[in-house]
Amino acid sequence: MARRTALAAVAALASLAAPARADDAASLALATALHQKIQQCWNVPADLPAHVEAIRVAFTLTEAGELDGSPKVEGPVAGDAATKTFAASAVRAVVRCAPFAGLEKLAPYDTWKSVSVTFRRPEM
Repeated sequence: MARRTALAAVAALASLAAPARADDAASLALATALHQKIQQCWNVPADLPAHVEAIRVAFTLTEAGELDGSPKVEGPVAGDAATKTFAASAVRAVVRCAPFAGLEKLAPYDTWKSVSVTFRRPEM
């Protein structure tokens, strides 16, 4: 069952948004690196209801790839427990994965100083 949840998490982390000023190849490499790292740290809550929607988590990094402050959920989170649990799991994934080392090899610091990640409910 844990393996199935891990596979679902890989499919559920759908997109990363790097600043538009980075060139396309650098943005893709950066998004791929962050995606691969974060998906390893995300424990998707079990039995998520179908109404749980995507959650965007924004965070800022230092030049060393460490979190600069706490990750924040962008936008309001619906009042039900399942959505709040899903949002909390997304924030925990970012915290668990920090620091994000090696990003300076992929793109300039200004490109990845501020990151926004979209977590999507896995298709069960």
